[in-house]
Amino acid sequence: MELVYLRSYRVASHTAGPNGFIRPSALLGFLEDAAGEHAASWHLSFADLLPRGLMWVLTRHHLRLLRAPRYGEEIRVTTWPSARRGRAALRDFEVTDATGEIVALATTAWAVLDVATRRTRGVDDVVPPGFILDRRAITDNFEPLPAPPSAERVVTLPVMRRDLDMNRHVNHAVYLQWALEALPPELMDAQLPRAVEIAFLAEAGLGDRIESASATLTDAGANRCFAHRIALADGGRELARLRTTWAPAT
Repeated sequence: MELVYLRSYRVASHTAGPNGFIRPSALLGFLEDAAGEHAASWHLSFADLLPRGLMWVLTRHHLRLLRAPRYGEEIRVTTWPSARRGRAALRDFEVTDATGEIVALATTAWAVLDVATRRTRGVDDVVPPGFILDRRAITDNFEPLPAPPSAERVVTLPVMRRDLDMNRHVNHAVYLQWALEALPPELMDAQLPRAVEIAFLAEAGLGDRIESASATLTDAGANRCFAHRIALADGGRELARLRTTWAPAT
């Protein structure tokens, strides 16, 4: 069993957006898949934990895109368990293209959830002490993300069956999709995300309706940064906060 795991992916047509670049949510899916395969090799996967009444939940995600891979490109995802922070296990990622150039970096925080009580368990009770490599792709202490000061754009969307994962809750990549729906269309046509930060706060379920709101944090010419808030539309319970940073597509 290795501490570093490598897996290759191709940017296929269903993972590329209208501009031909990989969809950010698809890249999050590749990272999740590589993390799951690595965890399985250590008998720590979803299938391993569920019989014990436990499951992994993602609490934070920080992705930096140095260059967005295009349709048809082969990319390689390298991942490793990078640290422990309180009750969270951190996992980092490095994404390279066919030449070995780094195109993306990411760091994530995961908690172990008791399925019956919906409370977190200590990671050290589940993960062996040797399952850690002291190296970070991005140094992030996961400070709280800001809420939109006042919403500039708001969309309301239903939670659908297609949004659910094997845990039967909304997959983390869907929160990013919801956030992007509340951005100006002209931004999506001309720019690409260079950084995505997500703080997951609560679960959404099938049949819920969510409200996705965004507001500009900075607008420095060609580069723009937005704060996002995902909440239940009927009660206002906050589900996630995001911060996205954009630059012209190249």
